[in-house]
Amino acid sequence: MIKKLFLLKGLIFGAVLALITTFLFMLFGQIAAGGITSLWGESWLYISLIIPFAVVFMLLEGYFYNRNEVSNKKLWLLSLVIAFIVTLYSGTIGAILGEYIVHGGIETINVESTLIWDTIYAFVLLPVTVPCARILIGVFYHFAFRSYRKKSSLW
Repeated sequence: MIKKLFLLKGLIFGAVLALITTFLFMLFGQIAAGGITSLWGESWLYISLIIPFAVVFMLLEGYFYNRNEVSNKKLWLLSLVIAFIVTLYSGTIGAILGEYIVHGGIETINVESTLIWDTIYAFVLLPVTVPCARILIGVFYHFAFRSYRKKSSLW
């Protein structure tokens, strides 16, 4: 029962974190592009990030639940894998799925180029996404297990 509660906590944390991350990404992107045209931005981006964030943080919750202590090296490796998977999914399958849900079809998106170029972007952006993932994982661990475990070796 407790493990299911922890998994639900990871799922909710991932979904909320996806909403916040997407909002901030859209806000900064619009400011850099010359002005805010819409406070919420494009809804397909929210759709493309909610699924991988929720799944990843639910899996992380299960992983951390079964471990007493996780080494810093293991956390950086987890950050690398998670950053790549989330970036790859959200840029390829998530973008296509979001476009389909929002616009009712994929006629407005070049599927072949999206799959090729967003795979390249997932690799190229690793120096940026890995440290961000490491920070988010550390915050998540602290949030999820602060009352469950007294000692934390993540910070």
